[in-house]
Amino acid sequence: MKGSYILAIYLAYSGQLAIGRLGSFDFPAGHYLYCGSALNGLEARVRRHLRQDKKLHWHVDYLVAAAQIRQVWWQEGCERVECAWAEAIAAHGGVVVASRFGSSDCRCQAHLLWLESERAVDEVRAAALPAGLVVHRHSNDGLRGEAVGGELVESWRNGPSTGSG
Repeated sequence: MKGSYILAIYLAYSGQLAIGRLGSFDFPAGHYLYCGSALNGLEARVRRHLRQDKKLHWHVDYLVAAAQIRQVWWQEGCERVECAWAEAIAAHGGVVVASRFGSSDCRCQAHLLWLESERAVDEVRAAALPAGLVVHRHSNDGLRGEAVGGELVESWRNGPSTGSG
């Protein structure tokens, strides 16, 4: 399955984080939305992001090492839409705290945006993002999937299931 995704990440404490070769940045505590694409395997990419034991490769890996992924939102498709999503999130109050984070292969200011509250995350999802996104909530039981504004579509135990999407 090909597509684009958003990681809804929570950072409990403010602090300075080194993000690979990108440099060090001050990250305020709060909620972050990271926009990405996986046109060579969405399920594998999401599984990788959710794993604890991984080599730090992408910018988001450095943040997730200090934070918690709370939700994964995605949309199947062959087009990269993460730039449009990042722009929409910024237009609805998302703040860039690390310039060029996740956007080294495009002209965007960043693909990671900070939001002060969980309520702001919910508002952005409702107002700025496509209604057909599938949402997975991360918990101790794995992830439960539901279409935004729709019915439950599937449960995942340790990330997305293999097979048809």
